Amino acid sequence: MFLFGIVTGAFVGLLMVVITNIPLGSTSDGDKITVMYHWSGALMTVIGIPLVSAFSVKYGSKKLNCCESNLKLLIPVSFLTFFIPVLGISFGASNSDITTLATIVLLGGIGGVIWSTPFVLWDHFRNRGSDSD
Repeated sequence: MFLFGIVTGAFVGLLMVVITNIPLGSTSDGDKITVMYHWSGALMTVIGIPLVSAFSVKYGSKKLNCCESNLKLLIPVSFLTFFIPVLGISFGASNSDITTLATIVLLGGIGGVIWSTPFVLWDHFRNRGSDSD
């Protein structure tokens, strides 16, 4: 489950970096327009990135014949990772250098581990209690 948390969090960070840096044009002042420029694009980004990340990890683990991932874990982890470390660092990022972008992806992976920890502990104690019966 930690591995799924890391992959989901890193994928949230990667999608945030890629999608929000796609130029869609420029304003009359010469400022760059991205997906986050208008509220509807920002809303689609806020909802879409975590969902695409969670479903991609679920589909990818199934395609690789890896252990089965659970959307009850992936969806909350992806949304929590998106809002706490990834969105905050994205808004606070001063530039679009490769080191800044890599930091966002790394923090997404770390956030995925942190947010998946309660699910791992819950599953561990739940299964431990059923094994002793």
